[in-house]
Amino acid sequence: MNTRAASPIEDAVKTGDAATTLQDVLFKDIGLKVGDRMVIEPPAKLGDQPGVVKLIGWVNELSVLVTMPDTRPWAGPPIEGDAISVRAFSGRHAYGFSTVVGKRSVRPFEYLHLEFPRRISMRQIRNAERIATSISARVMDTDEPVPTVVTNLSATGAEVRVWQPGREVGDKVSLELILDIHKVRTRVVVSGHIRNRHEVPDTGEPAYGVEFDDINAQTSVFLKSYVYQNLVEQPHRRL
Repeated sequence: MNTRAASPIEDAVKTGDAATTLQDVLFKDIGLKVGDRMVIEPPAKLGDQPGVVKLIGWVNELSVLVTMPDTRPWAGPPIEGDAISVRAFSGRHAYGFSTVVGKRSVRPFEYLHLEFPRRISMRQIRNAERIATSISARVMDTDEPVPTVVTNLSATGAEVRVWQPGREVGDKVSLELILDIHKVRTRVVVSGHIRNRHEVPDTGEPAYGVEFDDINAQTSVFLKSYVYQNLVEQPHRRL
């Protein structure tokens, strides 16, 4: 049987915000609802690409039921006895636990019984949690909208490639972003100030650091949903 030394949340904390502290919580206190998405990491024998599952339900102290992930990138489906790690986001908290596949069912559809977790680690997500992106955007406060690209994003700001004509640090800017939130294309318009000009680490392209101003409640929800969704599905994009 495969085992893991630490949950993915514990590993993330070691490389994340130094002010973050771990807490242990009960499964019922996470706040997950039926249909919410979680990420599972397969045992090494199957591969290293995380899979996304949906919560079907749970029986306290017995089992957590989840849908079968897309196993095409793996060497095969998980079987009874396989050790896996699970992580999820709910509200402004990230959760992680290690478990074992108790049973794989195929009728009436494929799903997994996971052993009920004995220890769940929780950490608070920083308000400015950032992810690497490649989002098509437009600068709106010009005579005609100017295309650009958002190369990383948080709920409070973004890194945006320099456009023409250029701007100065301290200038105000209005941006239109098209976000794919749970497979729904969502238009978001944000205003902010340019706080710095620098180079994108991977490409060396010039970019602006933009801090958002006076974000309304709906826009804040859209931004956080997009960031948290990507943290769940593609945690390697976390910066």
